[in-house]
Amino acid sequence: MSTPEATLAQAIADHQAGRLSEAIDGYQAVLKQNPDHPDALHFYGMLHFQLGRGIDAVRFIGRSLDLLPTNPHAWNNLGNILTFQDKFAEAREAWRRVIALAPDMAEAWFNLGVSLRDSGDYDAAVKHLQMAARQQPTFARAYESLGQLFYRLGDFAQAAAAYREWLALAPDNPMARHMVAATSGIDVPERADGEYVTKLFDRYARHFDENLRELGYRAPELVTAMLSTVIDPSAKLDILDAGCGTGLCGPLLRPLASRLTGVDLSSKMVELARERGGYDELAVGDLCAFMNSHPKQFDAAIAADTLEYFGSLKDVCETAAVALRPGGLFLFTVEALPDDAAEPYKLEVHGRYVHRPSYVSQSLQEAGFDVLRLGLETLRVERMQDVKGLVALARLAG
Repeated sequence: MSTPEATLAQAIADHQAGRLSEAIDGYQAVLKQNPDHPDALHFYGMLHFQLGRGIDAVRFIGRSLDLLPTNPHAWNNLGNILTFQDKFAEAREAWRRVIALAPDMAEAWFNLGVSLRDSGDYDAAVKHLQMAARQQPTFARAYESLGQLFYRLGDFAQAAAAYREWLALAPDNPMARHMVAATSGIDVPERADGEYVTKLFDRYARHFDENLRELGYRAPELVTAMLSTVIDPSAKLDILDAGCGTGLCGPLLRPLASRLTGVDLSSKMVELARERGGYDELAVGDLCAFMNSHPKQFDAAIAADTLEYFGSLKDVCETAAVALRPGGLFLFTVEALPDDAAEPYKLEVHGRYVHRPSYVSQSLQEAGFDVLRLGLETLRVERMQDVKGLVALARLAG
């Protein structure tokens, strides 16, 4: 007959391998023999959380900590679970317990730093994220979060330093590579790496709409309003939502469309667009490749807040010309660079490209478009300042 410790070890192995039914049986067998086994209660609680039973998870882990309050891993896991339940103050207290018990546990410093950042305590957040990196110099997420926080605080030199340290740890990471280019101006690519864009938007998909509401995001309304001014109100168009994201343009474009197609690099964003509804077709893929493979299939292509991840506009304008029928409309937004700037476009420290108006016009004309309008508008508010952007409307010749 197996000992409780052997049964627990097997249950943990089953749990880690995803054999949850076997893990449940193992944890229950241990707890039947010893209802006060702190490790079994801890891992059984984690399994309940994995199954979506958050209240039971807190109950089991809480009982484990009553019996063994010196277990930093249980406190850390409890903090993570409490965060998912929006009990942020309680989560921070749990992570403070971890730090008191195991001050070298980088994950607790990181978790507390991120929570402090989200609560608006930026100075404390910086200190905790720096401690996470100090305790574990290979903790890449700490450098990434520091870079993002320093950017939010307007300390671009510190942001650049954090990103450089991150890239040194992960030289093949597309996000680290992109942000070092953005903050240093060195080795700037003509467009953001597709893997960078995919990772970025997969990560933020679930919070994307909420974040944009806080920024007063206007790009979908601006491009669809402009489209409405140049088409017959009774017309029904085949429309491509190019870089559809979570589908924010969908409800605005649907009344104008006989067929509405969306494409985006991020599968997580496309899932949310599918949940929102209104599209006849949704595809995951590279925007230029998609347009190039669908010649003369659309009357209008809309790219709201998509081309900020392109520096050179040559490929995207040329492939839009492929996808549109003669006389088709191309509407998009880009963030604005002053027209007297030396360069046609620039990768800014926030990781997005900005474009000179004359360069936008030139790119469209060289691809066979007539520029109908190119207006300056406020796209959103970021760091208490209006973000000015260009709203372009062009018609394909022929």
